Amino acid sequence: MEKESSDVRPKQSLGDFIQARYFTADARFLGVFRIGFGALLTWDCLRRFEGAREYYTNDGFLPNHFSLFRPMGDGVFSLLHAFSSLAEVRSVMAVMLAVFVCYTLGFRTRLAQILAFLSITSLDARDLFVENGGDVLVNVMAAITMFFPLGRRFSIDAVVLSLRARKETSPEALNDRTRPPPPDNIFVSLIVLLSFLQLATIYFFNAVHKSGVGWRNGSAIWWFLQQDRIVTHLGIFIREHVPYPVIRALCYNALGIEFSLPWILLFPFFRTWMVRLALLLGVGLHGGIALTSRLGPFSYAMMLFYVLFLGAEDARLASRWFGRASRKRTVVFDVDCGICLFLCRLLKRLDPCERLTFVGNDRAEALPPGVELATAERSVVVVDARGRIHLEERAVFEIARALPFGVCLFFWLRLPGLAELGRAGYRAVARRRMQISSWFGLGACGLAPRAELPDSVLEPEKPATFRAARSGLYAFARETLVAILLVMFVIQAANDNQWLNRRVHVRRPDWVVRTVNTFRLLEGWGMFAPEPPYDDGHVVVDARTKDGRKLDPFTLALPDFDPYTRTGWGHEQFWCDYNNRIRFEFHVPNRQHLRDYLRHWHEYAGRPQDELVAFDVWWVNDKSPPPGEQRPIPQPPQKLVSFGYVSDSLATPWLNPDQQQTTRTR
Repeated sequence: MEKESSDVRPKQSLGDFIQARYFTADARFLGVFRIGFGALLTWDCLRRFEGAREYYTNDGFLPNHFSLFRPMGDGVFSLLHAFSSLAEVRSVMAVMLAVFVCYTLGFRTRLAQILAFLSITSLDARDLFVENGGDVLVNVMAAITMFFPLGRRFSIDAVVLSLRARKETSPEALNDRTRPPPPDNIFVSLIVLLSFLQLATIYFFNAVHKSGVGWRNGSAIWWFLQQDRIVTHLGIFIREHVPYPVIRALCYNALGIEFSLPWILLFPFFRTWMVRLALLLGVGLHGGIALTSRLGPFSYAMMLFYVLFLGAEDARLASRWFGRASRKRTVVFDVDCGICLFLCRLLKRLDPCERLTFVGNDRAEALPPGVELATAERSVVVVDARGRIHLEERAVFEIARALPFGVCLFFWLRLPGLAELGRAGYRAVARRRMQISSWFGLGACGLAPRAELPDSVLEPEKPATFRAARSGLYAFARETLVAILLVMFVIQAANDNQWLNRRVHVRRPDWVVRTVNTFRLLEGWGMFAPEPPYDDGHVVVDARTKDGRKLDPFTLALPDFDPYTRTGWGHEQFWCDYNNRIRFEFHVPNRQHLRDYLRHWHEYAGRPQDELVAFDVWWVNDKSPPPGEQRPIPQPPQKLVSFGYVSDSLATPWLNPDQQQTTRTR
């Protein structure tokens, strides 16, 4: 007997095979990426806000006029070049912070994506003293993901569209999950392929450029951990307690991961498992880097990159976890309260795994066992999967537990002190819920809200032909721009990476040069390559206050010229990068700004008693200890800039370290 036609699997064409593997993204994970990347942008803006005076104002290390007329890069553009004072700069940063928050929440997402790109590239380009590979990577990711529909899922925009599409007015309608149909989760575009190629490119060039002795003999991670400027407490523990053979194995393991990831990412078969394997290896590699060093956003951005490539199978796996029976909750709410109904409609849209069931308090026979009508009239009631009843702020916490990652926002409702504060806030809102409902025009006590529509009425839609024409025009424009972006990245990668540049000589068109320089979309990838750093150093200020005390204003302690430290110097990324660059001869003209900053430091710090009347700024460096040793080899410190005359310089004994008889320890 022949099989029925429905049992025959249709043959997949080559075009469909390639499209499904390299051109398709899942809108659900695009939404997850947006939340993660938006949080990273927000964090990046906040840390720049804290150091705004030093790095972004005319009082700091690189005033506007020097950044514009003696720029550290060709064609650099930054919106922040128009602002000079601390108040001005922080006002602009506050606007940028609002943009990043809107991006994270998915409010006016398409506009927020463009503004976020302009904001983060402006923050980077304003002061290239503190730019590193992580900042360039964030710029590139912001440029690429502008072409993704990041607001289609898990966003305010998506919730607003859903609220407009269907207006539930009863518990039965809230529990009906059949209409409207879920949004399309499939996104097909050339930008997906570009994302794969970009990530593979980063790993490939990072790997092939690691050709030095330190990588060949497995000592590179040892030297990396000797960088006291960037090492964390975990890194210090590893370098002091982990046997050197283990560190060598970690070095070869990291190099092997970098070499293998490009091929794993692009392998055409078993795509679901290949992407999962790449994610596992990538998180292991970059998680280790993030835990042992302070390198800014690089590791976190690289881990987020993988979220773009997760698909439907991964979404089903996540749904099984977040859709466990133990997460089920029954929510009893006041049907006469407009704001209560609105919040239930909102919760329905935040509950993709359908763990919440809604019950009105208008029918005593419908209430869950153990819930009294009087209780349901004065508080929201939540019944968990085990039949336990929760009220007030505890009910809010239980609702959050049913939603994916909801507990991350409301965990504080279980903390002593904060729980009582949450209870007081809940009761204050509950007492005024009718007034709040009326104020928002949502209806209260049986009064119909403004412009209420029947449950079955949907908003009128524009003609299908117009929607199709607009959608087709937008898709054509998007794919054209993506193709141009792909060409630009290929040309720039051939120019920026020595391994490829030696083999392929490409002349960059002027438009590529201008675009790359303006938005800092560089494509040179070679972290700690070809060799790891074999020396280390930091800035020390040997200063005298007006009352004769010795002081380093950057540590608020005595100037310390001993390069040996067991605990690291604890520098954050910006100060580390500035230290590492200001020492070079190219930046001699910029050192005057460091001198001017120190002359007025007491005013900025609010410490008039610590006014500096004389100081020398030194670059204190050492050669890192070889494997098996702990103490670095001091080098003669290098004077960078001076003000006044320091008669009893503490640097004198260190100017010839070879003649020292003793070395201070900490």
